[in-house]
Amino acid sequence: GAGVKPGPRPAVPQVLRSCTEFVEQHGVVDGIYRLSGVSSNIQRLRQEFDAARCPDLRRAVYLQDIHCVSSLCKAYFRELPNPLLTFQLYDKFA
Repeated sequence: GAGVKPGPRPAVPQVLRSCTEFVEQHGVVDGIYRLSGVSSNIQRLRQEFDAARCPDLRRAVYLQDIHCVSSLCKAYFRELPNPLLTFQLYDKFA
C-alpha cells in the first residue's frame, strides 16, 4: 500500500539471539537440536542468563557441551505462555 509502514518488529529475546548465534558459529553438528545437553549445564546457563543477561558462551563448559545451549533454546520455546504457533492460529497451521 501507498505510504503504509509496517509496525515495529518485536525484539528477539537476548537468550534466543545469543544461543542461536552461538550454535550457528560453533554447533553445526548432526542432531544439534535433537540431542539434549547435560541438565546441570542447562540449568547453570539459564541462571547466568537470568543474572547477567548475556553470559560468555565461549567458556569451556558450554563449548564442550554445545547441546546445553541448543537445549536452552528449546526450553525457552516450550515454556512460552502462548506457543510460537499461537493458539489463535493453530487451526490454520494444522
